[in-house]
Amino acid sequence: MVQNGHFLRTTNETRKKRIWTCKKCKEAFETCRLLRVHRKVHRKEKIDDTQYNYYFDKNRNIYTCSTCDAEFSSKEEVEKHVVSHKECYTCMTCDLSFDEPYKYAIHMHIHSDDRMFRCPLCNSYKTSKRTVLMTHINTYHLRRFIYKCKTCGKGFNDCVLFKEHSNIHAGVKPFRCIVCGKDFPFSIYLHTHQVRNHKVSIEGVIATNQCCVCRRRYANSRTLEKHMKKHETVEKKSPEKKHLCDICGKGFARKDKLKIHYRTHTGIKPYACSYCPKRFIKRDYLVMHERVHSGEKPYSCEYCGKCFNQGAPLRVHIRTHTGEKPYVCHICSAAFTSNGALKLHLKSCPGMK
Repeated sequence: MVQNGHFLRTTNETRKKRIWTCKKCKEAFETCRLLRVHRKVHRKEKIDDTQYNYYFDKNRNIYTCSTCDAEFSSKEEVEKHVVSHKECYTCMTCDLSFDEPYKYAIHMHIHSDDRMFRCPLCNSYKTSKRTVLMTHINTYHLRRFIYKCKTCGKGFNDCVLFKEHSNIHAGVKPFRCIVCGKDFPFSIYLHTHQVRNHKVSIEGVIATNQCCVCRRRYANSRTLEKHMKKHETVEKKSPEKKHLCDICGKGFARKDKLKIHYRTHTGIKPYACSYCPKRFIKRDYLVMHERVHSGEKPYSCEYCGKCFNQGAPLRVHIRTHTGEKPYVCHICSAAFTSNGALKLHLKSCPGMK
């Protein structure tokens, strides 16, 4: 008992002597709880810094607006400029105004029937988590990033993606599939590959990540649900296109689709590339375009392992393995793997002469 008591006293003395140090400012604390409370100060400073929609380039010694990429030589000039991008968001129900889209979205959550957080900038994105909405607004609309690659300047709000992004520049693929030995630069690519191609299932029984109609596998349950809705719309009659464009008369079944279509007339392109001056009317177009710069190729062939940065080229490539040629010439009955190859053939088809 004396030895146990002595041991307890020694342990307590050791705990008292331990010092908890903050990695940011090197300030020391006697307990872990005090350190956690102190860290909130730095977290608040970090959030406040991201509210300014500009960043400083140390190499060129200039300030750049994250919204329109305008460059300024002084901090005062860029702060004066970013104010012009700020919009006022007013609630039509209670007449309250907000200067930030995130604050406005949080307020509108009170009035929503399905209790979902909706993006006020694109109206097509919604989520049940407010933190996910903040990441969406900062990443795709306001171009605010916590982490930035020093090599190419690409921004990230996810720490894991930021660290693994350096694999692209280093030309390494550290994540290896233990089943087929294929290597990947990102851990999420490895996870997706294994779920799609190597997940164990009973023959004749539909897996939990598999479409019951076309037997296609998905790594994400939400993606599978979205895919299943496509089969439902095919079985049903085509939805009524009641949302009409007042410029060209084209109709759309959904209001958010009409809003995106309007951008083809107005020329508004809210999604800017992080690498070059190009801008796009849809976020999907931006994501596909940036893969050209980053070298990311998330779509891999299940037969030979060749990777592609878009899904369409992969589908055409797979037909070279399966022998499928769905595009047939109506003149000479020659078949091709892609529509582009068919159009090229029609220009020199013997039957046209």
